[in-house]
Amino acid sequence: MLNREIEILSKRTTRERLFLFFDAQRGTAKKFSIPYNRGELARYLCVDRSAMSNELCKMRDEGLLRFRKNTFEIL
Repeated sequence: MLNREIEILSKRTTRERLFLFFDAQRGTAKKFSIPYNRGELARYLCVDRSAMSNELCKMRDEGLLRFRKNTFEIL
């Protein structure tokens, strides 16, 4: 678990950190829930909350994922 966290935090961009975090959380399911709200997730990933929210919206607009509150679906 600690190695996974180090791997996530070693990524340079917010998008890379989000993708690695989502990959770790989802397992084999396409749809999954995370145990954090947006502020907690931003603190966990060591990124700015507003920048993270902007990146999530960009990913949604590009058709990479869907989300509602703490439930995400990788497309």
